[in-house]
Amino acid sequence: MLYLLLFMLVQQAMSVAGQLLLKMGMAVVTDFSWTWRNVGHLFVNLYLQSGLWLLIGANVFWLWLLNKYAFSLVYPLTSLGFVFSVISGMIVFHEHVAPIHWLGVLLIMAGCFCIARVV
Repeated sequence: MLYLLLFMLVQQAMSVAGQLLLKMGMAVVTDFSWTWRNVGHLFVNLYLQSGLWLLIGANVFWLWLLNKYAFSLVYPLTSLGFVFSVISGMIVFHEHVAPIHWLGVLLIMAGCFCIARVV
């Protein structure tokens, strides 16, 4: 089941990278509102386009994983995304990560290890 863990790492990395690109794309949008003009500008934002395509790829990969592996094993491993998002937020956006957050990351990783180990 090492392959399952590896596949989930890749799928969640794609998902978090897509979300990071969406965040970066929205950071350049100064005043967002639901008007045709503003929504039209979103379609030419390269960060948003890249993020959306990456998320589509991650979801197609997710569908393959659901087809290949047991739901009770695959779905809990999506919590790896929380680990990636905390680390990515710290690295990319220079966000402060409190010690209690690091404890949460360690607990999530331990849970993922237990789930992957059971298989």
